[in-house]
Amino acid sequence: MKSTIDDLEKTYSLCMCNGHVKEKLVDVDLIKSLKLVSEKGLEFIKDKSKSITKDSTDWTFVFRDYYEALRGLIEAYLLFDGIESDNHQCKNACICVKHPELELDWEFLETVRLKRNAINYRGKLLKYDDWNALKLNFELHISQLRKEIEKKLDEL
Repeated sequence: MKSTIDDLEKTYSLCMCNGHVKEKLVDVDLIKSLKLVSEKGLEFIKDKSKSITKDSTDWTFVFRDYYEALRGLIEAYLLFDGIESDNHQCKNACICVKHPELELDWEFLETVRLKRNAINYRGKLLKYDDWNALKLNFELHISQLRKEIEKKLDEL
């Protein structure tokens, strides 16, 4: 998978040059709403995943819901900087370049983005082992973003 991960700096430059990153007014209500939707989605899928058997391909949807929660938190965090993008890769590049202090893993973000695209556009299904290999990193990234968003909201 490593060979398909684009270079972070190059990706960021292309996103900026191609107009995929736009300015947006800081919208605190939208930040709070995106955070809430992410948290509610996680609560829902954590509850649902308790009944999924290990040989089921329903782990695909657990993965996808975690991905959407992570993407929503990235979007919320970037709104503090007045940044928005419809392009998931550009959001990932922006947060990694502009906020290295978050210690988000570019390779992980790109791996899950590509896996999500394989699910949505090529009908790829995941099993438990596929999900389990990514779960801890999802939880670490989501936890870090939630904590930092809460901190920034408290500072307002």
